[in-house]
Amino acid sequence: MLSILIYLFLPVIITHGEHISINSIQSLINPDIELKNCTFGEICIGTINSSSVHFYCIEYLFDPTMAIRVITNMTYKIEQEAPLLIVIRQIRGVISWTLPYTFSNGMIYSSASRILCLQNEINRTHSHMSRVFIEISTSNIDLIDYSLQLENITEFLLETGISRQFFVSPAMPIYYKFTFPSNIENVFIDVRSTDQLCTIVSVQSFDCPVYDVSEIGMRQGHYQTMASIASFNVYASEFPKRNTFLLVFLVQSTDADCLNDQEQTIIQPAGIVDVQRQKNATVTLHPPANYNFLYIAIFSTIGLFVIIYFIAFTIMCKHPDIYDHLGPDQLSLLETIAERDIAERYNHERGYQTLEGEENVVSTSEDDIEQSGRAIEVIETSHVGFVTVSDLCVKDYDYSKQKFRIYPQTMLTIAIFYSLPVIQLVLQYQLNINSSGNEDICYFNFLCIRQFAMLTAFNNVFSNIGYCALGLLFLIIVYRRDMAYARFLTKYPAIGKEYGIPQHFGLFYAMGIGLFMEGLMSGCYHICPSKQNFQFDTSFMFIIAVLNIIKIYQTRHPDINPRSAGSFSFLAVIILITVIGVYYDEQWFWITYATIHILACLAFTGKIYYMGRLKVTFRVHVSLKKI
Repeated sequence: MLSILIYLFLPVIITHGEHISINSIQSLINPDIELKNCTFGEICIGTINSSSVHFYCIEYLFDPTMAIRVITNMTYKIEQEAPLLIVIRQIRGVISWTLPYTFSNGMIYSSASRILCLQNEINRTHSHMSRVFIEISTSNIDLIDYSLQLENITEFLLETGISRQFFVSPAMPIYYKFTFPSNIENVFIDVRSTDQLCTIVSVQSFDCPVYDVSEIGMRQGHYQTMASIASFNVYASEFPKRNTFLLVFLVQSTDADCLNDQEQTIIQPAGIVDVQRQKNATVTLHPPANYNFLYIAIFSTIGLFVIIYFIAFTIMCKHPDIYDHLGPDQLSLLETIAERDIAERYNHERGYQTLEGEENVVSTSEDDIEQSGRAIEVIETSHVGFVTVSDLCVKDYDYSKQKFRIYPQTMLTIAIFYSLPVIQLVLQYQLNINSSGNEDICYFNFLCIRQFAMLTAFNNVFSNIGYCALGLLFLIIVYRRDMAYARFLTKYPAIGKEYGIPQHFGLFYAMGIGLFMEGLMSGCYHICPSKQNFQFDTSFMFIIAVLNIIKIYQTRHPDINPRSAGSFSFLAVIILITVIGVYYDEQWFWITYATIHILACLAFTGKIYYMGRLKVTFRVHVSLKKI
């Protein structure tokens, strides 16, 4: 057995280049236990190696309004091979750490401290004499100097309306206790700091152990990372056992968790000792006085839209649509306006030709027409004496009407199949926040959010009710006008063709559906705003914008309009590009996109302007030059 031990410690003998006796190996396996004297508040100094274990028994007066912090220091040497192991034993629990206190990125701290958990005391509500047992050991052969101290944290309890300033570092976490008064159901926690050091702020139940270690603290309770500002809405119903919670602060070893993907963090090289990362912050708990206004805001907003609906329906009931009282008796007025417009245009053109001179008037002879090789269509004007828009329409009105009716049908299909998985996804995000406690999943403005029911940011979701309410109202108004125009054409078909612009309401229906869906999708986005679902908030914005452009162009060009399948396919490509831009936010991507976008806009503008005379090909610039 002794030979096996010697073989196991052979690397140590070779590394140190010195002879270790069998007695030294025996002391390493069976170290001496030394009882050390130390009192509360005293800085106890000691020197230790693998041959001994130091044991402390320290008595102190327990006060439920205060906490006990254990501070440990050591003299760190780069050639040190084994750390100090500090084990703290209370009556009901054990905590431990090592010195030097190391992190995964290689940062080393020669000093560390922890706060003892109050729940490990026998009597947690009354003052009494208690004791804590501390064991310090190491497997290092060389002597290590260390110091130990216990101190009181007098400002341990938080109160509403009272700010508490504190300092925290990676190796010295801190936490505070708050108990809900009987008349308060929730509090708003506001944490602010003047520096930008990345810190984890965690709300945990008042139990032991307290998760104040970097790797574990991020997976307990409700937590979020902060650089300069953090806030929480905490409800007493979340802690039914004791009606109390702990607010834990822990500075990260790097700022990587608080930075965006495009930002860089300074990574300290391995072996750097005692990096100064002390955060100065202030925490304040506010009573829930402002939350009572949430219900007032909800009902006020709903009441406002009810009033808008009431006014709109009152106007629609008292005042019939313009097409309901338009008939032959108004023809004289329409003809007078039309004749006045024709006379003004004729006088304007005549004056222009007089100023330019006859030599600048270009006439087209019959030979030129024949040489052009183009067919000229002769349009017969109506009896009113001028060319109407309906005269210029090559396609039948009913055919164009059916064509535009496809837009709302396609829009409704897209809305249904787009919204169902979106709603499922964002609700699952909300469930993940509630179950995991990770509030960094979503990009909330925690200073402004107001929680209601299961929604963390209910006010942000509810603020989109205007899109939905006005979208429905717009659909009602469009339907009313559509029915009135249909009755008008049934009664006076000739007037509908000779006067005005042929009306098509399909695009209006699609825009109304788009406005409603924008409210729904924006609400879904604000349930859990993040980079992954940003397109939920913007997709129908693009759709509404494109539909408006198509409608404006269709107003004077009833025959020239893209098919619904082509329009929505184009929008799908645009939305795909925005999604790519979110994930690949690089300069080269946006330069390429801007170049293609400008060239495409020029090409399609020319096609729309010279409709029928220009084809969009790779030689479109040559065709534009000839035109």
